[in-house]
Amino acid sequence: MKEFDEEKRLELAVYGKGGIGKSTISANLSAAMALNGKRVLQIGCDPKHDSTRLLLYGQRIPTVLDHLRDIPEEQAQVSEILHEGFCGVGCIEAGGPKPGVGCAGRGIISAFEFLSKNKIKKNYDAVIYDVLGDVVCGGFAVPVRREYANTVVLVTSGEFMAIYAANNILHGIRNFDGDQHQRVAGIVYNARNLAGEKERVERFAKAVKLPILACIPRSEAFAEAEEKNIPLFELEGYEKEKQIFNELAEKLTEGRELFPACPLDDEKLEEAVLGEKRYAAGCRVPEDKAETDAGIAAAGLPYFKEESGSVLENGSEDPHSCRTENAAENGNTDTAAAEKLSVRRMPLYGCAFNGAAVTAVFLTDAIVIAHSPNSCAFFAWQTITSAGRKGLFNRGILLPSAISPRFACTEITRTEAVYGGTEKLREAVARAVAQKPGAVIVISSCVSGIIGDDLLSVEDLSTEEVPVIAVPADGDIAGDYMKGIQMCLHALAKHLIRTDIKEKTKSVNLIGEVSLSTNLETSYRILKDLLKRLGIAVNCRFLGGAAVSDVKGFMKAPLNILASENADNLALKQWLTEEYGCTFFDMALPTGFEETTRFTRKIADFFGCADKVPAILQEEEEKYKESIERLKPVLFGKRLLMTTISTGLDWLFSAAADAGMKVVWVGVADYLHQGLAVSRNPEILNVSEYVYDLVTAEEKIRELKPDIVVSNYPSAFSQGDYVLDFMPMTETQGFSSGIYALERWAGEFEHRRKGDWTNDRKLYQKYFS
Repeated sequence: MKEFDEEKRLELAVYGKGGIGKSTISANLSAAMALNGKRVLQIGCDPKHDSTRLLLYGQRIPTVLDHLRDIPEEQAQVSEILHEGFCGVGCIEAGGPKPGVGCAGRGIISAFEFLSKNKIKKNYDAVIYDVLGDVVCGGFAVPVRREYANTVVLVTSGEFMAIYAANNILHGIRNFDGDQHQRVAGIVYNARNLAGEKERVERFAKAVKLPILACIPRSEAFAEAEEKNIPLFELEGYEKEKQIFNELAEKLTEGRELFPACPLDDEKLEEAVLGEKRYAAGCRVPEDKAETDAGIAAAGLPYFKEESGSVLENGSEDPHSCRTENAAENGNTDTAAAEKLSVRRMPLYGCAFNGAAVTAVFLTDAIVIAHSPNSCAFFAWQTITSAGRKGLFNRGILLPSAISPRFACTEITRTEAVYGGTEKLREAVARAVAQKPGAVIVISSCVSGIIGDDLLSVEDLSTEEVPVIAVPADGDIAGDYMKGIQMCLHALAKHLIRTDIKEKTKSVNLIGEVSLSTNLETSYRILKDLLKRLGIAVNCRFLGGAAVSDVKGFMKAPLNILASENADNLALKQWLTEEYGCTFFDMALPTGFEETTRFTRKIADFFGCADKVPAILQEEEEKYKESIERLKPVLFGKRLLMTTISTGLDWLFSAAADAGMKVVWVGVADYLHQGLAVSRNPEILNVSEYVYDLVTAEEKIRELKPDIVVSNYPSAFSQGDYVLDFMPMTETQGFSSGIYALERWAGEFEHRRKGDWTNDRKLYQKYFS
């Protein structure tokens, strides 16, 4: 078969509002071109796959997407989806997923990729794309891209919403082309016999600088052809209607003139089409309006009665009419609150899917299912396990949940993206439930969120023993990493916490531990031991490493303790208080000797065991003093320089001072605008500077010649004649927090004295420099 010149080939995209008659016009236009000797291919781009029905005499053909779903793409055959219709017109239907599942736009993309790969157009000199009602998303805009359509026709009636859709399509073309390309042939006016509609179409055409290529009359011919499932040209008579399509075919194939897309903004569109501005509900309509109420109704517009003021039909004030005034009166409190929260909020580490996954795996007897592509699950798994591997290899700390999480993936591919992945998800959940874990937690990613898979529907697979809990995090769509943690904790609480528990035990719940902190378990063991000495148990860690039964028994503890008072934990505290009436301790988990002393006294008062406190404090004070005396010979007189994003560091500065060290400079990063909140000690604040950069820090190091440099980001500093220490985001808690830091520094000096560090240096330079 002859191959046609691509540059001369007509590739026509027919666009317009849904139900405006595009398929009928496309089919009869294809028939007219074929009768005039053209080899024509018509591609239906609507999931209803009925574009080629008239050309095929009512026959329904397999769609591209049906074929690709049933057969691997490398085995797919063009002959299965390309059928010959009236007068040799090639007929293809792109198809789409079942209604309500998958992504039809992504389906169009996949179908066009298949057609391009197989060079489907090479044997035709005219290709007509009959496209879904409007440019509703990037997928359905594919036919209007320049690599496909070189000509665009807009089909409209005189109804305002049909013209509005045509104008929207011009916006879409403009987005692709700018004002550098001319691809719009003009307007096909499909009459509805409404009052004044011809004039409205003419005004629109003039405003957007496009010709009206054809006026399709309201005719019984089209109804008869539809009823018989044949093109217009198979009917007897109706010569006038046939001539219209012959002339339209000639205009589009023989020396067609093309124009740039010049869409109107909404206000100008209303003025051009209606001769007036269109008004929102409740607003006053001017008396000198250009058309009668009947004319507005005929145009397909709602009619609004005149009312005084800006009041809705239910009598409430229109929120849009006074939004600016309210913001001014109230000092824009919502914005102020958001800005206040941003001062203390934790940074954005990643997407909500990742945050939810990292949180969910710490429910130790649950199976977590990522409804995502493999790549998303891989990155989440890496996030989860990296802290566990680091802790195990560097410090011998075992985090079972982070070393070997019970983490599965539904492995969404392009097939699920197009056709929907709910069925595949239900199969994965059913398999997980059959293993009888404590719970099954399902988390959605961007892909499953975009295609609209119904994540909540899998909760009906719960059994009496195994609850299924859906967390619709939807990747980045729902928010950031911290938002994912919040969503996961809320979902787990709502599904698992039993509110009918009345009995209280002498125990506490720990809320909001940093799950991937390398010192998570060390801090927990220290605090658990302290509480045990007071006769207090840990009831539930929400969610540092709890079993499902722990969360179910959450209400047994009369007291809840925040791991830290960051903005997200404070929001969680507020939610648990409002939802479950929880009582919270007025201190977070303590860091350092002074803070832990206050914590011990206060919690002992709450539980009525103050008599045990003196012995504990005496024992801890003796340990602390012994440690300081042991470290003093190494650290006394050493000069400490610090760059930090942390706040409240008196626990560290006081320990350093006890060991005889001198703080020479503290650089506080411009981190969430938190200010110089590193210490309450005037001497420390006197050597602190707010807003530092690495250049400043390096200059300070050269100027002050410190013995020890401590930073949250030590890898940013060059090597020097000083000990360089990493300061964790969350330091080990308890009485000895400062001691642990001093021991690290003293250990480094001992290594230097013995020369042990030289081997480490060689390894570092070999593998990392």
